[in-house]
Amino acid sequence: MKMLKWLDKHVEEALLSVFLLTLIVLTSANVILRYIFNSGLTWSDEISKYCLIFSGFTSISYWIRNKSGISVDALVQIMPEKVQKGLRIFAQVIVFLFFAWMFKGSISVLQSVAKSGQVSGTLQISMVYIYMAPVLGFGLAVIRVVQVLALDVLGARKGGDT
Repeated sequence: MKMLKWLDKHVEEALLSVFLLTLIVLTSANVILRYIFNSGLTWSDEISKYCLIFSGFTSISYWIRNKSGISVDALVQIMPEKVQKGLRIFAQVIVFLFFAWMFKGSISVLQSVAKSGQVSGTLQISMVYIYMAPVLGFGLAVIRVVQVLALDVLGARKGGDT
């Protein structure tokens, strides 16, 4: 149970840390190798690019979990508390529908790439692994939106603030 709580709070942070640390180490090493030793790692640019892609998609669920997305809420702020909660729930339903649609689309794209047999340029790895990034990102986003929505609805029923 402790592990599930940790994963609930930190799975995105852990993934983002791994992706960004890998990106920083490889990019720094490649800069040093190119400018000091006049030779670089040909494969590090590709890995760095893939880490950036995965971190971008993973960050979607992170901002949903932490409710730190950008929004214009000047009108919502002047509404009564019950109306504000209703509007937040309505917005989360719209966000859920969007990310569910994107998740479904990302699976279709992944299936197309799997059928094509496409491989990456330098490393010659299957592009299926790279196209898992949107599936992972949108899948986690759907889970997080459901989680935040459930917490808001339960909080509204109990009368507590979430």
